[in-house]
Amino acid sequence: MKTKYDDKILALTDNWKFTNDIVRKIGGDKSAIIEALKMLKIIGYLQIKPDKNKIVYKKNDQIQSEFNFLMMMDFFESNQKMAINFINQIPTLMKSDEIRLREKSLDLLERIQNDVDRAYLVIIRNNYHEQLGLLSSQIVQERNKKLDVYIKKIVDVILDKYPQKHIRSAIQKYFQNNNAKFEFKIS
Repeated sequence: MKTKYDDKILALTDNWKFTNDIVRKIGGDKSAIIEALKMLKIIGYLQIKPDKNKIVYKKNDQIQSEFNFLMMMDFFESNQKMAINFINQIPTLMKSDEIRLREKSLDLLERIQNDVDRAYLVIIRNNYHEQLGLLSSQIVQERNKKLDVYIKKIVDVILDKYPQKHIRSAIQKYFQNNNAKFEFKIS
């Protein structure tokens, strides 16, 4: 349910860590790790502080303020608008054989899945903070509803744009193979 680096980053950041230390210990694509760090910061899972001319990261176990939640939602919705714009610009997700997805389509679906998975992370965290009594049930319900609307919107857009059964089947197969929690109605 997130990028392949998120769990590793969170496991490493019990104490303050420099970006380069995190990248070195995890290994892999440096730009993808840095992007994961930024996203985890945006959704409230990491906190940052400057240390001389570098940034250090630490896992954040505090509740997300209303302001930070709204800022995160603005960021999610901005990403969603870009994805919807891309969906509206491409005529099909399929290669000419009508069986396989195009590379650009796979990139789009991966970006959508990463954003949706991170939204699910926030839902899980909201529910956890509600269980601990740190957030009221009303606040958690309101936040989770906003996140559910966000998730549903992108799924509806992509399914409305591509009503053909073979395209929906390919999309469904992609998300099922990547453990996404979407429900599809293929007609």
